[in-house]
This record gives sequence, structure tokens and C-alpha cells, in this order.
Amino acid sequence: MNFEIINNKGVFEIHGDFTKAHTNQVANYFNNLLDKYYEIVICLKQVKCIDDKALNVMRFIVAKAKRRSKILFVLGKDNKRINKQFKTANLNNIFKNDYDSK
Repeated sequence: MNFEIINNKGVFEIHGDFTKAHTNQVANYFNNLLDKYYEIVICLKQVKCIDDKALNVMRFIVAKAKRRSKILFVLGKDNKRINKQFKTANLNNIFKNDYDSK
């Protein structure tokens, strides 16, 4: 499956299968962004499937943002393809619905 991270006007969209095969790429990408920017917006609306390794990467990203006092918006709570895994992993609290890209 094709996988890519697209910067759409400051919203970093993950497209495709967010699985073990892509976790290093995602971790490195957002690790670098968290070193450079105060606010990061990640959109998971186009993720087709997610696995436990990818959920661990999301935990890593959230933890690093918190440690660095960064603002992190994660969009995609309504993506039914990944919603169940986030609920099972007790990660539903990372989603934010109040981001407004003006």
C-alpha cells in the first residue's frame, strides 16, 4: 500500500497504511518537526489501517510534545477504520476537534 506524509498548508496528513513498515519514517518525521515547531497538526483521516507499532509511535509523539510543552493537534477521530484501535489502546484522548486552520 502506498504511504506518504503530506504537508497540506501546515497540516501533516498521513495517507495509507500506518503500520510497522512505516513507523520509523513517521517517528523520525515528527520527531524532527517537534524539534523545530511550537505547534504541530497531524491528520489521520486518510489512514486506511493502523497497528500496535503505529499506536506506540503516536504515544511517543504525544509524550515528546508534552515534555517539550508543544501544542499537538491530532485530527481523525471520525475515521472509522482506526477508531476502534485508538479506543482499545486508550488513546482516544489525543484527538482534538477544535483545530481551525484559517
